[in-house]
Amino acid sequence: MRFIDIKFSQRNAKPGDCISGVVVVETDKAFECNRVILKLKGKERTEMGSGDSRITDDVIHLQGKIELCEATEIPIGKSEFPFKFKLDNELPPTYSGYGGFIEYSAEAVVEMDWAIDPKMTRRFRVLPIQPAYIPEADGYNPMNKDLDVLHVELLSDILRMKQGLPVRFMVDEHSRVNGVRLEIRRKEHIKCRSRNGTHDVVITKKFIPLTTGDFHRWREEIMGKGWQRVPFESKLVRTSYFLKVVLEMKWELDPNVSFKIRISGEKPEETVNDILESIELDLGFI
Repeated sequence: MRFIDIKFSQRNAKPGDCISGVVVVETDKAFECNRVILKLKGKERTEMGSGDSRITDDVIHLQGKIELCEATEIPIGKSEFPFKFKLDNELPPTYSGYGGFIEYSAEAVVEMDWAIDPKMTRRFRVLPIQPAYIPEADGYNPMNKDLDVLHVELLSDILRMKQGLPVRFMVDEHSRVNGVRLEIRRKEHIKCRSRNGTHDVVITKKFIPLTTGDFHRWREEIMGKGWQRVPFESKLVRTSYFLKVVLEMKWELDPNVSFKIRISGEKPEETVNDILESIELDLGFI
């Protein structure tokens, strides 16, 4: 019996971080091997069409090999071979979408003569880099979109990851209204050889039923509070996010409006020096 496994100290890491762990080889009979290696792979793929018209496009983001042990005898029991590698600073995050994916893996191989090489593959995740903080624009400049009976207002198009995105709406009285559905959707833009495609999917949604007393008055809801997803752009895939507000109607097409939204990281904490410098600037000392 020969068994091989990969145990990561951490399976999730950001670009520029190090990933470490051990390759474990277990056997009930000692055997000779040429070497023990760890192969690193990172691949991006998009696809379009189906059947005979299906096409794919690939980009390699990570490809490497780490030699963990030269020719040796693997003894009875468990043997561990430690490893450590650093991720490139420019790696796109792990991703799985409608028309494409980005995945990363490590494959441990015990190379042998005259026998099938024991091997094991484990995936690890490359996390997205957190977005930069986007300051609010000066002044009051709301964005409004109006349909016949639906009125929507955003005070800002910035979704802050902890606070979420405030959405205001008002519905004029209508006998066939069921309620309002708020959605934050991810739009996926892909390249596949010479072709381009888009697809969007709901990430989170909220339904607000409306009764007679709810018409002709503004309501506010918070969408995306505790948000964790980050837009990114790689060689073949780009993602963006938008808010969709839908008025659900009985026996009619549901009118809707959409707003592109931006994702903002948290505001950096001010240091004591930053605060003192700001005070000096306000007082005219600088």
